[in-house]
Formats: sequence, C-alpha cells, structure tokens
Amino acid sequence: MSWKDYKYLHVYAQHSHHHESFIVGNREALIELRALIDKALTNNTSMGNFFPSDEEGYQLYVGVVENEDMFNSLEMPYTEQFGERNNHNYFINLKQDPKAPYSPVILFPDEDEDEKEE
Repeated sequence: MSWKDYKYLHVYAQHSHHHESFIVGNREALIELRALIDKALTNNTSMGNFFPSDEEGYQLYVGVVENEDMFNSLEMPYTEQFGERNNHNYFINLKQDPKAPYSPVILFPDEDEDEKEE
C-alpha cells in the first residue's frame, strides 16, 4: 500500500474526561474527512473508508445529532470505564434500560435494511 494512494487516519478517543483526543492522518485522509463532514451536514450522515498504520481498513461514520436528548443518551467516548454502575461512562448499551448509554451506531440507518426496501 502506498502512503500517497490510501487514506491513512488515526482517531484517538479521550482516555477519560478532560483528556485530549486526536485526529491525525495523511493529506488524502484529512481531505476525505472534511468531505464526510460536509456530506453529513447536508444529509445528516456519511461514511468513509480509511486505514490505520497497520493497514487494517475500517469505516468511519460521521453524523449530525439535532436533538439534545438523543445526544445525551449516547455513551461517552472515553476508552476507560469508571465505577460499578452504568453512569454514561460504560459501553454497556443495555437496550432494555431507557437511561442506558447507547452506541452512536443507532444514529446511522442499517445499510442492509435500506437495500432490502429497494
């Protein structure tokens, strides 16, 4: 794989609250990320394909959340979990608990379902 031909992007989440986060990549990846943000601002969601430095490709989803309650229901983006109870720092995603934090995947339509409807 060539550095100039592929979109290499690392997205580093915060370890815990008040810690920094980072988005770093080559020029091609950052241009694609900017395009994904522009598309999400128009269509509410977008998705792109990127590679970390180990060349294991992944999909990056970008979404707009217009509703504060929906935003507040999402799990926290931290990589460290705190405490023994679900306080929006865990990645438990208990669907039967209306107060549980949910994965941001709920913001994106299921592509398989969209294809079935067509």
